[in-house]
Amino acid sequence: MPVYHVALFKLKPEADPNKVKQWQALAEGMVGQVPGLIGLQAGAPIALTAPMAKGFDMGVVVHLDYVESLATFFTHPSHEEVNELYKDVCEIGSTIGYDIEF
Repeated sequence: MPVYHVALFKLKPEADPNKVKQWQALAEGMVGQVPGLIGLQAGAPIALTAPMAKGFDMGVVVHLDYVESLATFFTHPSHEEVNELYKDVCEIGSTIGYDIEF
């Protein structure tokens, strides 16, 4: 069964917008590199519903083929690269993650 990994992030107030865009592009670029990764979209909340985002500035939806692929996704070298940039732009410890199997 496919799995969706949803994560929300709070950006550091001083985060460089160019680094944030680089982080987003790097994350989206993992598609085709990570086995089992079907799709990945990252972006800011939609203006209409942004007040409901409770201060989270960026979200990601990851589509994986099977629940077992989550471990591959989190330990893949390309994810490590994304994680390094995450440390530069996001408030550490403020991430929310949620996984759903459909």
